[in-house]
Amino acid sequence: MPVNKLFGGNIEIMRQALTLRQERHGLIQSNVANYETPGYTVQDFNFAKVMESVIAGQGELARTNKGHMQLDAMEASKTREFASEKRPVDLDEEMVKMAENQLMFQAIAKIIGKKFVGIRYAIDEGGK
Repeated sequence: MPVNKLFGGNIEIMRQALTLRQERHGLIQSNVANYETPGYTVQDFNFAKVMESVIAGQGELARTNKGHMQLDAMEASKTREFASEKRPVDLDEEMVKMAENQLMFQAIAKIIGKKFVGIRYAIDEGGK
């Protein structure tokens, strides 16, 4: 039985959320690194909108042949939702975004870990 079916699909959604959090962290790091670069504008994406489109399956293409590669819905959604704001980098705002993003990443990772602790407990028959 695939692990994803074991938790009702939640593991896959959380995996996608972790990947999006990682991508967003990279964008925020780029913003901070280019703080003093003349003409550089803030880059980010709306995590909630991208996650909604991933969950809804938007961006998935129909495979007409088994030999065709499947396009990752997350990748298609990110490119559609990515926005470059036309404003300079505010270092304080970027640091707040980075802290929030890191906290959310850690929370999701902890939830995933707890799910596996629960299944291990069940496999061990309650610690017998």
